Amino acid sequence: MARLSESEDHLISCLDRIGAMILSKAPLPEVLRAIAEAAERCCATHGSLLIYLPPSQPPEYYGSAQVLPLGPLLLLRLKELAPPAEEGDPSTLPIFRLASPFPEPGPAVALTTPVYEGQILGLRPGLRAALTVFYDQMPPEEPLQALRLLHHHLRFAIENRLLGQIVSESYTSTIRALASAIDARDPTTHRHSQAVTELSVALAEALGLSEEEVNTIRYAAILHDVGKIGIGEAILFKPGPLTPQERAIVEAHPLVGASILAGIPYLEPLIPLILRHHERYDGTGYPDGLRYGDPRFPLGAQILAIADAFDAMTTERPYHRGLSIDEACSFLLQQAGKAFHPELVRIFVRMIRTLKPATEAGDK
Repeated sequence: MARLSESEDHLISCLDRIGAMILSKAPLPEVLRAIAEAAERCCATHGSLLIYLPPSQPPEYYGSAQVLPLGPLLLLRLKELAPPAEEGDPSTLPIFRLASPFPEPGPAVALTTPVYEGQILGLRPGLRAALTVFYDQMPPEEPLQALRLLHHHLRFAIENRLLGQIVSESYTSTIRALASAIDARDPTTHRHSQAVTELSVALAEALGLSEEEVNTIRYAAILHDVGKIGIGEAILFKPGPLTPQERAIVEAHPLVGASILAGIPYLEPLIPLILRHHERYDGTGYPDGLRYGDPRFPLGAQILAIADAFDAMTTERPYHRGLSIDEACSFLLQQAGKAFHPELVRIFVRMIRTLKPATEAGDK
């Protein structure tokens, strides 16, 4: 087997790193920056410039410092190109030659590989990105093959981003449809779900959770009471105490909610939080009496539980008066280590008391 040259070995290393970034869902700007840097290092070029055109937003430019100011001029020239036929083998990808935007005596040759939206997901044709490199004269084939391979990583990165947006929009639409079904059944639930969502997200952010974790908590909070769809109105709106049989029906709502979401793949990450948001830290909750620390009992469920309890306590209901913020905070602190995670309670109470003046002003 022939030994790889140093440049080939470096290209493979760059491609592996970029591929790993894409698969790990690294932010798209970081991936685009890495592709532009790899082009400069692996294509034996005087500079590289990657132009990305996000939908309904200004163009983004990545690349060599000496090239970046030429981005708008290069973009005008790229828009004059006709989209090529559907791409096939990466080794035969067409590379366009443009008049270099560099003033003399700068590089005279600009070689570019555009990415068109119509080639990605069958969408309306249009320029989405282009990777351009600059030379004094036409280079040999080896750096051009590196450019072709980097182009396909660029296309994959953008396609991955667009697919993620489509999934996210479907995910959000499903959640909104379910939330609307809850609101139609009980209009007061909308206000409660909104309050629990705001409190849960604030606590999750105060804990420094990742964006993905915060979003999971956000959506779980919106739908935490989805299982109450299955509770009859005579029980749901009963002004007095519930009978043991009625309470058993109410306490089944986390199970019902989990079963509703089980048929929707996008919503599966929410199920453990919704199923466990009435479990207690000390193991005396429902539906399964899990103690915190059990791997089936996620941190997010305790975040929901604290936010849910606080809003329920501070809201007027037919069967109890609303507590003041201080009274509700005192109750949470009393239940730290019993119903609720002690450290989460302390952080939540500190957060609420910091926001107390604004909260009280908003209630007037």
